[in-house]
Amino acid sequence: MKHVLWSSLALISVASFCEAQTKPRWKLDMEHEKPQMITYRGEMDQLENCWFFVYTLTNNTDEVIPLHIDIMLYTEVGKDLQHDVRKVDPEPTKATLEDARKYPSLKFGRFITDAVVPQAIEYKIIETHAKLGNRSPGIVQESIEELKAGFKEDPTAPDVKGRWKAGDRLYLNSREMRRQRFIKSGQKLQGIAIFRNVDPRGRILEIYFSGLWDPIRVEGYEPGDVKMVYENKVLRIAYEFKGDEYERERDVLAQTRREWVVKAIGPVASKETLNTLIETMLERLKQEEHWASGEVPAEDVETAKKREPLTPVDLTICARIVRAASGKDFGYDSEKSILDNKAAIWRIHEWWVTHRSRLAFNEATGRFEPQDEKLPGRQD
Repeated sequence: MKHVLWSSLALISVASFCEAQTKPRWKLDMEHEKPQMITYRGEMDQLENCWFFVYTLTNNTDEVIPLHIDIMLYTEVGKDLQHDVRKVDPEPTKATLEDARKYPSLKFGRFITDAVVPQAIEYKIIETHAKLGNRSPGIVQESIEELKAGFKEDPTAPDVKGRWKAGDRLYLNSREMRRQRFIKSGQKLQGIAIFRNVDPRGRILEIYFSGLWDPIRVEGYEPGDVKMVYENKVLRIAYEFKGDEYERERDVLAQTRREWVVKAIGPVASKETLNTLIETMLERLKQEEHWASGEVPAEDVETAKKREPLTPVDLTICARIVRAASGKDFGYDSEKSILDNKAAIWRIHEWWVTHRSRLAFNEATGRFEPQDEKLPGRQD
């Protein structure tokens, strides 16, 4: 059940804190630095090259926004071992840089996900970026952990005063960014994306940044003519190396393109998906009730919660998807716990049990609506 849910969430990627008919789509502001390479020397004197860049998310809206940031690095691996003549011939390769419309069909390479690396590598990268050198390892580690914990009050140091405030956090890796779950109004979160096993022969690097836009777009606002479309707006930032593959860390990395790529997802077009989400919400609620019953020791409950892959924010996503698909507000409050949303979850389940056999997707409204079909032999 959980594996199916995760697949559904990855496919739909829907989480909105907006009333679709009355509020515009939210958007997170993002600043980023240029990717750079660092060479890490391990305890056994082995060397490993890692690419990383630091980015900052800012919520300049008046609402709390869920965090579903996904970062990928694409690298073009050059002409070696390529069997497609179109892609290795110099002219088509040149055309990929001159005509953006031809670029997707001619590109070749490899996608690398933002990785959670060993702490020694991550802390070495942060130490280098934050310029924490010439200190004992213990002091460096303590400084990094303080930065990750964030500011409990407005900082007064001259180098950070005005740039950061209470509640802001720095140098969050991909796992810590997911655990953050939400970004409050006016809050800033600094993240660090780290990529391993990047081909050193790559001539082009591209960053794909997903999760900055509300994935629900509304077409039309007239009564009876409202259509919701689910789409993922991905920020693509392309860089090109000016130089050969040798001493790559010394080459100049120039930004060549920055654009938004829209990937339409379409409606929640499957009742099986809705069934999976609703049943999972109910299953997770029963699990929380079992933990709260007192039958399980407190220490075992804490251990079980840490192992549980489905967090309250995942149930919030489920509730938002159901609300978007049905057009009904069941009263699910993202600021409350799963147990406090018990009544809302049961209302969702009741709606589903009552109407699922008559639900049909309405292309005009972008929602599932009950269809009152006339049964054979019925007289009106």
